[in-house]
Amino acid sequence: MIRRALACACALAWATAAWAADTAANGATRCTYSTSQWDVVRRAPSHGQAIDKPYAAVTADERDPADPRCSVCREDQVRIEPARLGWPHVAPFQVCAIYAADVRTALQTVASSGGFRIEEVVGYRVGRTRGPIVDGLRTQWSNHSFGAALDINARHNGLYGSCDIPAVSREALASCKLRVGGPWDPTKRPNTTITAASSLYRAFHRFWRWGGEIAGGTRDMMHFSPSGY
Repeated sequence: MIRRALACACALAWATAAWAADTAANGATRCTYSTSQWDVVRRAPSHGQAIDKPYAAVTADERDPADPRCSVCREDQVRIEPARLGWPHVAPFQVCAIYAADVRTALQTVASSGGFRIEEVVGYRVGRTRGPIVDGLRTQWSNHSFGAALDINARHNGLYGSCDIPAVSREALASCKLRVGGPWDPTKRPNTTITAASSLYRAFHRFWRWGGEIAGGTRDMMHFSPSGY
């Protein structure tokens, strides 16, 4: 209990310091990003907005509530180059600086273990795509907005809604509604479909959770993040 209390106290002290930081992870004194809001009527993002302001002016709302070291600012992100990690055909992407080392290690581990083929990875992408709807627009940031999430092989690992299933299976997902990406079918596409038995799952589950195992009515089969959401 004492050890846990000390760990929580240290985390809180660090978070407080990060909240008031004047410079980003890369040492920049400015915060820049482009964002939009999801229009639930049009089912498309609204017109984007470009932000450029002093890093010291970054608000609590613009920081990941789970870890304020990650923010919507580009300057808190790190570029990952899969071509240097065993994936020559996968385009670069960005993640929050605090996760970069773990993500690189996971990609290298999957490449060396074989059996799974990564085709596409989407990381940092700023947008209010969650939460309550006001005037037809979503009002909360996605985890991608903080560089704290990855979508992998979306064409073969779709986002399903209206799910009332105890566990993921091809038969169970047939009762759900595919909202984004392609159908999840490990029988037809075992090398690109994420399952709990895949080398990709094992590599990323070491530090993040899989969106295929989250509670509630959504199964985000492409998705990894600290919470799985």
